[in-house]
Amino acid sequence: MSTSEIIIIGSIVYVGIIFSIGFYASRNVKNSSDFIVAGRRLPLFICIFTVFATWFGSGTLIGAAGAAYKKGFLGVLSNPIGSAICLFLAGLFYVRILRRMKLLTLPDLFRRRFGKWAEVLCGICIIPAYIGWVASIFVAFGFVLHTVTGMDTNLAIFLSAAVTLIYTFAGGMWAVSLTDFLQALVIIVGLLILFPLVINDVGGFAGLQNQVPESHFSLLPENNLKDWLWYIQALLVIGIGNIASQDLMQRAFSSRDEKVAQWSMYITTFLYISIAMIPVMLGIAGSVIMPNIADPEFILPKLGMKYLHPVGMALFVGALFSALMSSADGGILAPASIFSQNILKKFKKNLTEKQILWSIRWAILAVSILGLITALYFQNVYKLMVKSFSILFVGLVIPMTAALYWKKTNNPAAISSILAGVGSWIFFELVQSTYPADLIAAGIGLITLIVVTLATEKKIPARPLTDIEGNKLEYKDRLGILGFPLKRRK
Repeated sequence: MSTSEIIIIGSIVYVGIIFSIGFYASRNVKNSSDFIVAGRRLPLFICIFTVFATWFGSGTLIGAAGAAYKKGFLGVLSNPIGSAICLFLAGLFYVRILRRMKLLTLPDLFRRRFGKWAEVLCGICIIPAYIGWVASIFVAFGFVLHTVTGMDTNLAIFLSAAVTLIYTFAGGMWAVSLTDFLQALVIIVGLLILFPLVINDVGGFAGLQNQVPESHFSLLPENNLKDWLWYIQALLVIGIGNIASQDLMQRAFSSRDEKVAQWSMYITTFLYISIAMIPVMLGIAGSVIMPNIADPEFILPKLGMKYLHPVGMALFVGALFSALMSSADGGILAPASIFSQNILKKFKKNLTEKQILWSIRWAILAVSILGLITALYFQNVYKLMVKSFSILFVGLVIPMTAALYWKKTNNPAAISSILAGVGSWIFFELVQSTYPADLIAAGIGLITLIVVTLATEKKIPARPLTDIEGNKLEYKDRLGILGFPLKRRK
């Protein structure tokens, strides 16, 4: 039996297991709350693994390995370094109060603090970002299947979309969380098998350092304004911008309580950066072992094919699939939830619970199709991922932070900040490429929010901070400094 046949059989078995878990999880779905936030019942260990698996996707496994191959550590500032920063900051400043608000989606926060039009604008910003991100994951799927089996890349992209769609459509957040648990374990095992084989072959860490340019292990840019601005942009666009991502906050909303939400972020920060540095180091080692590879984003599956036994390679392909599916499912569910909860409901009132649940499922189908179309046209994983989330950085994270930490911020300030940030980002992307457009736009959005707040606060008082049921919340106990959740408390 050939290596390709072993990999294909192993992949079919693995996908079958994922489907079984997804359909089993669908039995727990009784309403839209179960589907979107798993009934807010996820325990700590499930939360940790679902956050990890969601974060550890195509950008880390395929994109970061390829970027490290070309540029070393400076190529992976956005991911995984920026992503780890994002997790820690989310745990420290955001998830505790957001979980207390009993939200289903991030636009729910904008509705509570800034009104329905801010809610709709928030949703309009998030949905395209996720379509781009899902597309980047489908592209990565195509790369992997094409590399290890010779399958046509476009066909592989289509199959990846179909597989992820089916179990997400069936079980929602319950299916996503349970499959993420398995997928996280497979990711870790697969990388830990390959890593020592590759590193030993280049003479260990010392040998690797002697064979690559010194700049590959540098964490600082050239000492000039332009390089420093791009350096800051690379850290912040995901390090701060991704705090406003629905899939991350959806896991906090799904947690059992504030402690679980907080500690899942902290623990995942260290788990994530520890495991995420493996594909980074493999990418750097790959530049020594395969110095003339045509596309560096193929480096990880090619290393697997070189060093692993066919059975080991089948397991490693399972790890690659796990990383990709665990991000794709969250990326599909997040915008679908927002469309149903925060946009459709504004234009079609009095929906029954059954209609809401099915509207989310049909939105999952629509997001999958749009992601598939985007993937077939744009086939660079890392750039597609980073660009997709620039919109959250320039448009949402500033008013989101103000909603939780500045009582005076009101409706016109939030809407103006979103429009100014997104509008200026598009403008600067079109007219220049010398300086980071998203960094400039974020500054404009911040200044706009401050100026409009101070100019209008007396005429248009800010709304109070309330939970999803309308109960007023105090601006206190927001920082993630709760003790470890050793036991369940009601």
